[in-house]
Amino acid sequence: MGRMRLFFISLLALALSAPLAEAQRLSGQKTLTTTSYGVTSVTDPVRAGKKAQRFEVRPGDCAGQDCSSDRERAFYTPRKSWRYGAPQWIGFSLLLPRDFQSSAKVETTFAILHQRGGPTNRSEGRLVDPPLVQIVARGDRLYAAVHLLTGSPTEVRDATKVLPLASLGAIRGKWTDVMIRLDTSDGRELLEIYLNGSRKVAIEDLPGLGAEMAKLPVYMREAAIENFISFHPKEYYFQYGIYRAFVSKHGGPMPTQIAYVDEVRMGRSIETVLVNEKTPVD
Repeated sequence: MGRMRLFFISLLALALSAPLAEAQRLSGQKTLTTTSYGVTSVTDPVRAGKKAQRFEVRPGDCAGQDCSSDRERAFYTPRKSWRYGAPQWIGFSLLLPRDFQSSAKVETTFAILHQRGGPTNRSEGRLVDPPLVQIVARGDRLYAAVHLLTGSPTEVRDATKVLPLASLGAIRGKWTDVMIRLDTSDGRELLEIYLNGSRKVAIEDLPGLGAEMAKLPVYMREAAIENFISFHPKEYYFQYGIYRAFVSKHGGPMPTQIAYVDEVRMGRSIETVLVNEKTPVD
């Protein structure tokens, strides 16, 4: 067993053994959605605790500037932000229904690491802040779209690097725990993305770990990239839900899409964002 695998098993054991305490959902606001069903709270399904957030986007669902820019979304933006030079971990659990339909031509974004007060480019005749990283579905792929920005700070060029994560077929119908690490401390620029499934420690590893630790899920690093940031914004922030841009490329109305998100956590270390069923986010 590799050292990294043992490291994450140990950290998860530490988190799950912590004293019982309350965990509050991150305060924030709905973003560019006005429908009654776009962003709601539900009691089933949930990853842990009593409540989760449900997101739904139907063909034609748009608000504000999205209506004139070929976009549809139901998003939630936590108020918490952080600056370049600090480590940041983000954890959340995503559930796509078994009948979730994606487009082969249009990306559906479930999460964004965005930036404010930094580089801009011109889109649809207005200056916009480009995102840094998106967690995206297209066709049967789930991947991270990393935005490599170059050029002038006010007219940046955006080249996207795709980091594969999973197939949609492998994650539909069950909760997928996602952990994102963006570490820009000490001159480092490191992005890592971890997913977990129902993986368990192999039988041959039991003598070194013990039966209790062998019951814990094993987080696996699915993607990583270093030294990819060319501009330093005033701050970074996180958004999640359902967002699809340039929907006309689909060639007709996009399918109605529904996603559930639970256990959203943000912190400076992995211990603060691990799913802990003893202290669920509600």
